[in-house]
Amino acid sequence: MEQPLIYIIILNYNGWQDTIECLESLQQITYSNYKVVIVDNNSTDKSIFKIKDWCNGILEINSEFINYNKRLKPVNYIEYDKLAAENGGEESKEKQIEKIDSHRKLVIINSGKNLGFAGGNNIGINYALKNNADYIMLLNNDTVVDNKFVEPLIDSFKNETKIGIVGGKIYYYDNSQEIAFAGGKMSLIKGSGYHFHDNRFKNSTEVSFLTGCLWLINSNIFKEIGLIDENYFLYLEDTDFCYQVQKAGYKLIYNPDSVIYHKEGKTTGKLSSLSLYYSSRNRPYFVHKNTDNFFIIVLFWLFYISTRIFRIINYGKKRKYIIKGIFDFFKGHKKYQKISKNI
Repeated sequence: MEQPLIYIIILNYNGWQDTIECLESLQQITYSNYKVVIVDNNSTDKSIFKIKDWCNGILEINSEFINYNKRLKPVNYIEYDKLAAENGGEESKEKQIEKIDSHRKLVIINSGKNLGFAGGNNIGINYALKNNADYIMLLNNDTVVDNKFVEPLIDSFKNETKIGIVGGKIYYYDNSQEIAFAGGKMSLIKGSGYHFHDNRFKNSTEVSFLTGCLWLINSNIFKEIGLIDENYFLYLEDTDFCYQVQKAGYKLIYNPDSVIYHKEGKTTGKLSSLSLYYSSRNRPYFVHKNTDNFFIIVLFWLFYISTRIFRIINYGKKRKYIIKGIFDFFKGHKKYQKISKNI
């Protein structure tokens, strides 16, 4: 039976070391009908050159999870800018890699500027849609995948028709026995999505939240509900998209048989200025965007203000990013800003 075509989109921003480790793990998966797309968010650390060095077999990767395989190099790559990618690429370039095995080819897209998680991934999504992807996978660059992680995700879609997104079990990279994500739930009252860290689900289970670290999405979902909301820039965009998918009548499925390992918080850093600012700014945006229920909004603000006060008291000099995030929400409530230049 022919395997569906999956476009695996990986967003890179100044993280080539993580990205090539992720790429090395993807080279060794058992699923055979896929195309990997790297969207570089205008990195300043020569990421694209480093990724090309890996493709050419010049740059090796050392990993506790996988062995570097010189025999799978070189990897043939083609490059696009944002405009070309969103138009589906170029026929002449696509033909260069058309008949090459999935694990020996790569598409590199330069966004031209840092567009955040949503904006960067949306470029790759548009490219995949124009090239008739059956499924689109979003995968964080700071992950390493089990070589059989794709098949369980695909199998989940075979069980019923109203599935929008499937996600898998995520372990911490630095502690491979500890669970970072095993399904999740969404709360409008708390204005966020939350991770389960235990093995409460032994089999595939419907949940209300799946982390954007690993999504396998039926490509028709994007055609029906649109792309990821770029107003978020960072944080909560995955929660919002999960909400839109469920609002359209589709299910989110967590499948514990699909396993990856994640360097949690590697991109922005835990409690970094970016994480504090955008999580503070985006949570009220998520709630006000998605409900007009006065009771829910009041409960959210009671919860939100009390927890922000606690953080402002306890986070020392970093409190200014929380305060700025809250103020910027109110300033951009109707005409929302994509990014604050002062962070």
